[in-house]
Amino acid sequence: MAKAIDDTAGLVSIGQLAKAAGVSSRTIRYYEELGILPEPRRSPGGTRKYPREYRDYIQTALALKDLGFRLEEIRPLARLALGRSVSAGQRDTAARLVDDRIEALGRQVSVLRQLRDSVRGPARSRPGGETAGHDPQ
Repeated sequence: MAKAIDDTAGLVSIGQLAKAAGVSSRTIRYYEELGILPEPRRSPGGTRKYPREYRDYIQTALALKDLGFRLEEIRPLARLALGRSVSAGQRDTAARLVDDRIEALGRQVSVLRQLRDSVRGPARSRPGGETAGHDPQ
């Protein structure tokens, strides 16, 4: 459960954080549910209040997502990416996730290079004397 605070100086609302990070308030709440974002503080009235640094968590999560990590994989990686302390087990899990992603990206690069080579390759003749890629009009 979030801790109620009296001092909200330097903290921002969910709407302000969403705008600064370029995401919706719904995304922020979802990232909280997944544990990607640490639980926010609450004002005495129960309103979520976020340190401005939470924007870094969101931007890191989005960057990891762009690299192909699934949301459930981002949680252990985000803390490390932001230079936060983690346990040895969390570090091992993160290292395995990164190694697996590097291998997957390597396979994708290989497929893309093969595709590029086939696109750049010489035109082949089709039956009837037509050249592939050329319209005989």
